[in-house]
Amino acid sequence: MSEKEDKVLFRKDTLNLRRKYGRSQRIDVIERDAFIPKGLEEEIKKDILNRKAILATDIAIKYDVRVSTVKKLLEKYEKEGIIQLHDPSLKINIYVPIS
Repeated sequence: MSEKEDKVLFRKDTLNLRRKYGRSQRIDVIERDAFIPKGLEEEIKKDILNRKAILATDIAIKYDVRVSTVKKLLEKYEKEGIIQLHDPSLKINIYVPIS
């Protein structure tokens, strides 16, 4: 494995939006890598098994990974039988580990 595969690549930038009458707003823009390295995936898997409820946004924020990438990972774990969807009728997907 090369060093590039082991690192999570992300770029952080700040935008200044100017508005009328001298007011401005700062927005932090973070571009995250679309792939999860193997070492980080194993760490995420251990963390998932210790949680009571699993949300894609929580994991994405904690490990600096894209939410869409984490959603694919959670769907993969659901097919493997590690986690299950708590309530399919909800708009937000909440997963729980199978004990």
